[in-house]
Amino acid sequence: MTSPPEQIEVLCPKCGIRYKDWCRRSLNLSLDDFDDDYIREASTSTCPECGVVVEHDVLVVERDGTWVLPESEPPE
Repeated sequence: MTSPPEQIEVLCPKCGIRYKDWCRRSLNLSLDDFDDDYIREASTSTCPECGVVVEHDVLVVERDGTWVLPESEPPE
């Protein structure tokens, strides 16, 4: 099952600004046909101040049933 979108508050690890965004805590690609752009949008937030991308702890179940957590990008 894919979890519903939820509103979150993000603290940017680079500039310290707090901002609101959304994410999905799990994405099941064997049930839902999300494209790569949507998966990225649903599992990350981009700071509106400095542009740093924050990866969220989102479980992705691949089409073949493999479970994956996205890899984090270190702050710049």
